[in-house]
Amino acid sequence: MMRIICRIIGGALCFFGVIGMLTPIPFGLILFVIGLMFLIPSTPSAARGVRWARTKVGIFDRAMTAITNRAPMPYRRVLRQTEINSYDW
Repeated sequence: MMRIICRIIGGALCFFGVIGMLTPIPFGLILFVIGLMFLIPSTPSAARGVRWARTKVGIFDRAMTAITNRAPMPYRRVLRQTEINSYDW
């Protein structure tokens, strides 16, 4: 049940984050990253998708690295799961 709630909240935050990135004040990036923090632990395909995007889009990888380095420890652990050289095999 908790996994479904995390997916719904994460999906909504990512949706509003994408819409917010189109506005002149870029608060959407913050909402998008918070949404990803809900989706990455609860949805394995989201973690694979973020890892794929980090390998293909350099600016996205640099932004995620900067956010990961500044995030508090519990959130840093979640975001480190998507680093390019970090595979959960």
